[in-house]
Amino acid sequence: MRSWKTIVLIILSISIAGCAINNRTFGTRNTAFDDGQKLIAQGQFENGLAKLEQAQREEPDNKEIRTMLIRLREDVISKILLEADGFRFSGDLDQAEQQYQRVLNLYPFHERAKEGIDAVKLERRHIAAVDAARALLVRNDFKGAETMVRAILQENPQQSHARQLIAQINANLSRPEVTDLALESAFKKSVSMEFKDADLKSVFEIMSRTAGINFVFDKDIRQDGKISIFVRDNTIEDILKLILTTNQLAYKVLNSNSLLIYPNTPAKLKDYQELVVRSFQVAYTDVKQMVAMVRGIVKAKDIYVNEQLNLFIMRDTLEAIRLTERLVSLNDLAEPEVMLDVAVLEITRNNLFTLGPKLPQSVTFSGLTAAGAGAIPGTANLNQIGSGALGLKSFTISNQAVIDFAQSLTNADILANPRIRVSNREKAKIHIGTKQPVFTANVQPGINSIVTSTPTFIDIGIKLDVEPRIGLNDDVTMKVTLEVSNITGFETGPSAAGASSAPRAPVVGNRSAETLLTLKDGETQVIAGLIQNDERRDVSGLAGLLNIPILDRLTSGQRVDRKKTEVVLLITPRIIRNIPKPANMESEYHFGTASEAGKLPVVIQKTAAQSLAIAPTGTGSGAAAGRGLNAFAAAREESDIPNPFANVAATTPTLTMQAPTTVGLDKEFSVNVRLVGAKPMVNSELQLNYEASVLEALDGGDKSGTRTIKLGRDQTTGLATQVRFKVIAANPGITEISIQNVTAEDLETGESVDVALPATATVNIK
Repeated sequence: MRSWKTIVLIILSISIAGCAINNRTFGTRNTAFDDGQKLIAQGQFENGLAKLEQAQREEPDNKEIRTMLIRLREDVISKILLEADGFRFSGDLDQAEQQYQRVLNLYPFHERAKEGIDAVKLERRHIAAVDAARALLVRNDFKGAETMVRAILQENPQQSHARQLIAQINANLSRPEVTDLALESAFKKSVSMEFKDADLKSVFEIMSRTAGINFVFDKDIRQDGKISIFVRDNTIEDILKLILTTNQLAYKVLNSNSLLIYPNTPAKLKDYQELVVRSFQVAYTDVKQMVAMVRGIVKAKDIYVNEQLNLFIMRDTLEAIRLTERLVSLNDLAEPEVMLDVAVLEITRNNLFTLGPKLPQSVTFSGLTAAGAGAIPGTANLNQIGSGALGLKSFTISNQAVIDFAQSLTNADILANPRIRVSNREKAKIHIGTKQPVFTANVQPGINSIVTSTPTFIDIGIKLDVEPRIGLNDDVTMKVTLEVSNITGFETGPSAAGASSAPRAPVVGNRSAETLLTLKDGETQVIAGLIQNDERRDVSGLAGLLNIPILDRLTSGQRVDRKKTEVVLLITPRIIRNIPKPANMESEYHFGTASEAGKLPVVIQKTAAQSLAIAPTGTGSGAAAGRGLNAFAAAREESDIPNPFANVAATTPTLTMQAPTTVGLDKEFSVNVRLVGAKPMVNSELQLNYEASVLEALDGGDKSGTRTIKLGRDQTTGLATQVRFKVIAANPGITEISIQNVTAEDLETGESVDVALPATATVNIK
């Protein structure tokens, strides 16, 4: 007995040792390996990876350690980079740089981390440039701010700060999509012009003398052409463009105060119009679609498409380039994306109930043949029982009766919680289950028939198809198709000629639902009701007794099997990225003309009522410019606004001073001083007085509160000048600007000339 106990103990020891060897072979008991996994699970990524690398150095041939190190290393880097990208996109650049540096500390040559560091540096430079542009915007320098912001958007069209600021700049600029003259302040002077049938050369000559502007004419311009224009109190820039447009002329900027005037014809435009070459990198949209839009809207002259780099190069005017920039920035947007959080729950409930006795229901006997006979026949006549041919060997009946009173409950929940990210208007497919093979038999006829089977796979389980459509108001419209299938049995088909067995095909039970629904971002929708109820009742007992009301309960057994299966779908859309809703200034803006995209619109300010009344003239259409100006003398007498272009002699020269009536705190404004009605050779000198404690002159002179101004034909400023002021007062109030001590002299006769002084200008500071 002791020997058997000894043998059993030896067998158990050998089994335990074998298990230990097996575990050592297919697993690892490295302490550093276990500690590394625990540290990574706790969020200590650097220490965890260091432990795993230590475990690999200790066991360099262990495949499990090497595989786990590679997988966890990629997971850790992905998590850190995801956090870094999140910090960078949210504007926390310091945290983003720290996360990128963590990756570089682990792997100094990681490309994505290096690109992240460079992106952080670029973002900081862009933010500094945006701050500088905001400072220019505070000083009302919209052009400078726009130029700086456009440079940022050329490097990064999706820079959020620059996009916000360009929208603010566009709201303040009347013509943000086109270039301006960008000349000196003489073009901004407010003047009145009244010419009737005047020579074009004379009009430009008077304008040149008054504003100090140089005009160079193309040889094909007819300078003796006639022009009629009646405009009061508008800038020289707007009046000049109005004259050029109405006479089919165009201009080219030569320097700060010089323009080249040429005919606005296709041939001359090719000679004089400056073209710009610009490359547009298209990030998200197909470059062919973008180019088709630009060609259809802008009518671009030359475009080259590089499909490999997804960019196009455009050669056109600066105005067309600016218009294309806006079109590209409004249409090159990332496709909206949504994360679908799906929970699929299959609930199964089984209730098996067995109750009642199982009585003997059969009798068994065996027979014995006569001596020397063959096998026992399959059947025997009753008169043969007990005869010499067939004798009754045994008669058997079961002596056991079983009473069942069992109940079995089964609860099964199959849960799948996939998360899938999908772009707008793309279909996401989820399949949870198996692929069931269905074999098809192919028989090749012949002497020796060859039978081959080809499998065809069908999907069994849960199939979900979702096609989202993301709206601008953060709602998601989804077309959801849910299908639940399972194998309920098999069907046997007809046998083919020469086949050893008939083919069998599965019977698939199917439940499906299809719907179209709209959910808000983060809203959860439940799709339920895909229920399958099966109930089976089996009753077994003695024949004849089942029909007797009382004995059927006592002598029969019952088996009740109830099965219930329900599929529940919970789907929650979470918008990751959506299209920004464009502002009014972005969705609608000035285009230009049909023949020239981005052309500067010609506008003039509103003119006072009856200020352009035309008095009758006594000469024909060939009157000189001076006589044409005299035709409006009656209108000038009724108006308070003088005409600086009227060089007709007046009785008494008059000084006029124009200043705004209301100015805000810390704002700039201009004061215009003109000498009207003087002879051609009259020079004058005057003293402009202002309050030095309230206003500051911006011409670079002293801050004494007085300015000495000289006007005349031989002066650089001519008969008009402009003085810029800035309000430096801390509180609102009223200040005055006046002209005193005026002296004038006729250079031809040497006699003094009396000049009428203007009224004191009162400025209300608010």
